[in-house]
Amino acid sequence: MQTYLIIADDFTGANDTGLQLVRRGVPTRVQIGHLRELPARYSLVLDTESRNLCPQEARETVRAALSDVDPSSFSIIMKKIDSTLRGNIVDEVGEVAKHMHVDIIVVATAFPDMGRICMDSVVYVHEKRLKETEHGRDPHKPVTEDNLCTLFGSFHRVVHLGLDTIRSRSWPMLRDGVVVCDSTSNEDLNLIAAWALSLNKRVLFVGSAGLAEALVNQQHPTKPVLGLVASLSEVSRKQVLYARKKGICTVSVSVCDLLEKKGLHSYAERIRLLLSQNKDVLLVASSVLEHAEYEASLETGARLGLKESQIGIAVRLALSSIAKEVMETHQIGGLFLTGGDTAFGILELLQISEVEIREEVLLGLPLLEVVGTKYDSLRLVTKAGAFGGEDAIAYALRVLREL
Repeated sequence: MQTYLIIADDFTGANDTGLQLVRRGVPTRVQIGHLRELPARYSLVLDTESRNLCPQEARETVRAALSDVDPSSFSIIMKKIDSTLRGNIVDEVGEVAKHMHVDIIVVATAFPDMGRICMDSVVYVHEKRLKETEHGRDPHKPVTEDNLCTLFGSFHRVVHLGLDTIRSRSWPMLRDGVVVCDSTSNEDLNLIAAWALSLNKRVLFVGSAGLAEALVNQQHPTKPVLGLVASLSEVSRKQVLYARKKGICTVSVSVCDLLEKKGLHSYAERIRLLLSQNKDVLLVASSVLEHAEYEASLETGARLGLKESQIGIAVRLALSSIAKEVMETHQIGGLFLTGGDTAFGILELLQISEVEIREEVLLGLPLLEVVGTKYDSLRLVTKAGAFGGEDAIAYALRVLREL
């Protein structure tokens, strides 16, 4: 049996959705127009090129494209739609649902990484209601409806799941119908995917690349990644704030606690808890985010008889000690390090003296693999403190997680 069948309405959307599978090692083909012979164990993204057709033509095109598809040949079926609701969504979903003999249609259109979310069944783009964006003013095919419950109102039954229901896992008992799901984060999408896949029903998933990633997360889980940031550069500060905005957990450790070695174990316990929830974590010295914390560290260091250069060393050593304590009891998918002194400090503490350079993650950001020691094969990404764009840390963590 093939794993995934994704039906898309345009070529670029087909590719970016199929990419979510390939990133987790799922071999995937994109075919245009109709089904052709597929190698064993391959998943399929079928592009119908129907987005800009009139509704009736779109239905006929989708029907023809699926005519040779055996519904029982795929375990997970998804109708890929545009996250800004362009195209003949309702018509095409109806055709796919009919051909695939589905019981329940789960609609989760959010693509949080691109600023597309859903709240109270309404789609928003960068915090603006979809109809109020440029998509609602498109001269050729403007989006006239951004409320998903209204959009799917012609179906037999429409049930709306709000964020409170999803996050509390208060799932309803359903036999059929359309389930419109709110989501503002990748974690919401993961919860939705896990629930729907657990149903003893034939489910049609409707969404964009964000939902595709959530689905593949359930079958191909990855280990969380730990990052250390002690660089005082403004670039690093902005990168940490960007990563936090993207949902990456940040544990900020008081530099005064680091210098006085107060509560380090409790910080390690907090990180372990987040990692056990499969969340990536950035361990950050508080001085990275607030200049006042740097000034406080100088005062504390002076009281402890430390020079400014010694303060930096002590902070990095204590931060590395927290990371080492975590790594002794919790397996991670990779380690991200920013700042040369920070990187050297943790490697020295872990007794790592040799790495192999594997590839370049971003310009100037190498992917390394530890050679020897008990951390053999551990993947690392290092970054100079003042180097890289705003998304550099978030992207590096993503790469490490997918290896």
